[in-house]
Amino acid sequence: MATLFLAGGCSDEPEAKRPSPPAPTASSGKPTQTPTTQPPSLDLPKNAQTLIAETTGNKDQELPAFTPREGAYTLYAACEGKGKVSIVDRDSSNPHPVTCNGVGTVGVVYEDEKPQHLTIQVTGGTSVWKIAVISGNHQP
Repeated sequence: MATLFLAGGCSDEPEAKRPSPPAPTASSGKPTQTPTTQPPSLDLPKNAQTLIAETTGNKDQELPAFTPREGAYTLYAACEGKGKVSIVDRDSSNPHPVTCNGVGTVGVVYEDEKPQHLTIQVTGGTSVWKIAVISGNHQP
């Protein structure tokens, strides 16, 4: 019990309040949620029909529903950080990984003209991701 009191007593001392400035170490945890390094530009094709404009985030997020008009849509994605980023169709549980740290991911999905519901998932750490969806097959 004495050690509990000593530990509690130490935290009430002014010296313990001085290490509050290292509270930026707590806020340095926040920058890992939003790292200063942003994903690279997605280099979207010109004059293409955008189904989801460039969207950036740092945690799981449901994207707005969209309907491809050309029998396919192209995903452009990039991420930076230590977490793993995946794109998941909410109608299936099969995640599609996004390559992080300097390499962009481009994928074409062939699908009927029906609403699509995608979710971005971040696991195993923190990452900042960027995604856009274009109607049609626009593989580079």
